[in-house]
Amino acid sequence: MDDIPEVPEDDFFLSHLAALPDNYFDNFTPLEIAEHARILKSLGASVPCDTLVSEKPDGFIECTVFAFDKPGVFSLIVGLLSAAGFTIHSGLSFTYAKQARELKEKRRIIDRFTGSLKSGTAVPAWQDTFTEKLKSILSLSQVPGPEGLEKAKQRINEEVVAGLPENAAAENILYPIQISIEQTPDNKTRLFITSEDTPFFLYSLSSALALHNISIETVRITTNGSRVEDEFEITDLTGEAVTDPVTLNQLRVSVIFTKQFTYFLSKAPDPYSALVRFESIIQNVLSVAAYSFWEKLLSDPGILKDLARLLGASDFIWEDFIRLQYENIFPMLTAETRGKSFSHLREEISLELSALLDKGLPLPETKKELNEIKDREIYLIDLDHILDPDKDFLFLSRKLTDLAELVVETAVSAVMEHYAKDYGTPLSFAGMEAGWTVMGLGKLGGAALGYASDIELLFIYSDNGETTGPEKISNSEFFNRLWTEAISLIEAKRQGIFRVDTRLRPFGSAGPMACSLENFCRYYGREGSAHSYELLALIRMRALAGSRELGKQVERLRDEMVYSGGSLNLEELRALREKQLKEKTVPGRWNAKFSPGALVDLEYTVQILQSLHGADNHLLRTPRIHIALKELMTAGILSGEEEVRLVHSYHFFRRLINGLRMLRGSAEDLFLPEVDSDEYVHLARRMGYQQEKGLSPSRNMHLEFETRTAQVRRFVETYLGRPAVPGAYTGNAADLVLSETLTPEAAEAICRAGGFSDAERARENLKTLAGRGERRQLFAWLAVLAWDVLITTPDPDMALNNWERFVSSPPSEGMPSPEDHFNELFSQPRRLEILLKIFAGSQYFADTLIRNPVFFEWVSSAERLYTLGTKERMMEELAAAAGSADSVRDLANALRLFKKREVLRIGTRDICFGVPIQEIILELSNLAEACIQTGLDWLRKKAGLPEQGFCILAFGKLGGSELNYSSDIDLLGLSA
Repeated sequence: MDDIPEVPEDDFFLSHLAALPDNYFDNFTPLEIAEHARILKSLGASVPCDTLVSEKPDGFIECTVFAFDKPGVFSLIVGLLSAAGFTIHSGLSFTYAKQARELKEKRRIIDRFTGSLKSGTAVPAWQDTFTEKLKSILSLSQVPGPEGLEKAKQRINEEVVAGLPENAAAENILYPIQISIEQTPDNKTRLFITSEDTPFFLYSLSSALALHNISIETVRITTNGSRVEDEFEITDLTGEAVTDPVTLNQLRVSVIFTKQFTYFLSKAPDPYSALVRFESIIQNVLSVAAYSFWEKLLSDPGILKDLARLLGASDFIWEDFIRLQYENIFPMLTAETRGKSFSHLREEISLELSALLDKGLPLPETKKELNEIKDREIYLIDLDHILDPDKDFLFLSRKLTDLAELVVETAVSAVMEHYAKDYGTPLSFAGMEAGWTVMGLGKLGGAALGYASDIELLFIYSDNGETTGPEKISNSEFFNRLWTEAISLIEAKRQGIFRVDTRLRPFGSAGPMACSLENFCRYYGREGSAHSYELLALIRMRALAGSRELGKQVERLRDEMVYSGGSLNLEELRALREKQLKEKTVPGRWNAKFSPGALVDLEYTVQILQSLHGADNHLLRTPRIHIALKELMTAGILSGEEEVRLVHSYHFFRRLINGLRMLRGSAEDLFLPEVDSDEYVHLARRMGYQQEKGLSPSRNMHLEFETRTAQVRRFVETYLGRPAVPGAYTGNAADLVLSETLTPEAAEAICRAGGFSDAERARENLKTLAGRGERRQLFAWLAVLAWDVLITTPDPDMALNNWERFVSSPPSEGMPSPEDHFNELFSQPRRLEILLKIFAGSQYFADTLIRNPVFFEWVSSAERLYTLGTKERMMEELAAAAGSADSVRDLANALRLFKKREVLRIGTRDICFGVPIQEIILELSNLAEACIQTGLDWLRKKAGLPEQGFCILAFGKLGGSELNYSSDIDLLGLSA
């Protein structure tokens, strides 16, 4: 202590010294120890951590973290470090001893890491960002109770997954891990862990330990080439060594498997849930006799990849199925069975249901077995859909539609068999057997059921009359009882999953459950009381079960009612959409089904077009939307490009709704999560979005949602008029590009929200940039992406003005066509951001780029943007440029062009990356010196003068290597 300067001998400092192990003092100088004590003493509720970051002479970065201890906090720190781009090469971690009671506070930790950052990273800015993010996460972990720590772990997991390389799980290589264990004299357990280094290695190891409620006391991290050699000293949460052989073996196996599994977390929609559930399964596996079988199974990279998708897909699938059935499911993931379907073919399910009917069970037992078969198949279809990317929502729709049709038919047949014993056969007044049919509507009628879609049904019987049995009742009563009991056999799983909906029958909930053919004709006929929406719904009606002849007859009658001219009242439909918007949406939140431009607008407009044109074109009389869109295109009503866009939009909304329902286990809540929330990220991953082109999964999904809704609004306004778009929502950037009837007020509102001062000029610029045809459609996507950048710039108007000038410039060498330019920016969003920030940040730089478009490719390359421009590099490039100069004019032009390009590069680093001013002025000074030296060398060579006898002296800013953008260059030439 005598060696430690300027430290008050207070109780905290003395306790600090007493709480740390001897090897702590071997690794830090007295000055460092004093600084550590000062920082640790300053920690509190509002400052849960702090950092010291320094650049070492050998080029490495040293980062020391000070924080309060809590189980799992080490994994939070190393996870965030790795996610922030810090590659850990070595490290030391120290924790206050539990015996240091005199501190009367939570234990503290000191973690020092030595590593590297990506070339060109501004270390001070990195430290500020890392420290603030770590404070936010550790503040969560300090909240009393388990919830805070769980939220902190989930936040870190999201950071880790975002930081995993895009091809992290593509190698399918699981490197072996060696773990040896020994007990220390000071009552700790020491783990020696050796393996090949992989991304987030340290995080995955420490996470596995944290999941076992292990306290990490000290850590020593060493990297030798590609090998890591880590040493952990651990205790249980009481401070005692871990000595039980069974517990140690569980710990060893868990660390190995969890470390391997972490590598595949980028495949999980909810990575943290996947990790916790995997650990839960590991604990169960360790207790079974066939351990070697499970060890082999969980060492298969393909199985781990599938498990990541499966375990992070849905809370309710985990709770209701996987958690209870994993012993049966996991062996089905092996290479031998990979690619095969879990779910059964329609024919196989039909045979199983027929066998159920043949048993002649009482209805309660039939109900139980019917729903067991239904629920099993739903889960197996989900497994197929989750695990096989090639099994898209069309596969899901077909399988669920098949299952629904078979379940409904079986339910009706089961009840009919029982009722026949008591009531006999229903006959018409003429003595003919009354027929019946079950009609599917909505998604079921359109053969497009989604996850948790309602099973919308209408039961129709042919004739009034009475039954023949010992207990005679009217046909009306018979079929109402039959249908009511039949649908009661079909149970909804959780909130509305596979829920039967009969509200589309005549008179809705107020009408009889079963509808006679006579009443069907009266209600939907020209003089009937059906609302236009109810008529519109009939377009998706299709016969599913019962009498084939009656089903076809009902479909023919429907065609006469719906496809005769003027059957729909468009004003009624507009009023209904306004009502839906008011009742089913919330201001400020997007609903995947009912918001303007969402699914129902697309579906309703297609159905309206079918009704308007189906009288003359019978091919439009189809309940299937894909066929309807194709026939609308074939008839020339839609263009080929429109049909493709609408199909893609329809697929997007169906995938989105399926993802929401699976994520939440509910059919009711179709509101999108907040864009910056973890749930939004989970939803994006659930839909298959990945980190690509520099965009996160959530940003990719947001981009598609904004563009698809604008495309649908454009579709509605084109064929039904802008008033048919419900509500007062004005739109987004894509609407500005696509809409032909957007009012000036609406356009101004969109532009004002984007930070534009001159809305009219902004819209003109967007229209000019967009052009016509497919270029316009391409630019609509790019406009949404650009909008997110523009609203963050200091002058969006200036940026958009300059971008329009850039694209509209006369063709020149190196300038791609507008379409190629847009495609290039769309595939590389980081370059779009650089371009717009240049155009918003400096008119001088913007003019330079507009006059020299070939510069953009050069200045936006990562190699040049992230590295300091040295005088040597500039001299080398200038020598090549000046080598072809034959005259002083040629030389001056070469130097001038190089200077413009290099100043633009330096300015881009300044504007876009906030490079420290010291680097900017150094690069400008290097540029000036390189130009002066190159010019002097060229003149000497041309004149045949020796290198000795003449020099140039720099004064002022250049003399001090402090040149800025507008500095004069003060020079003096001296000759011997």
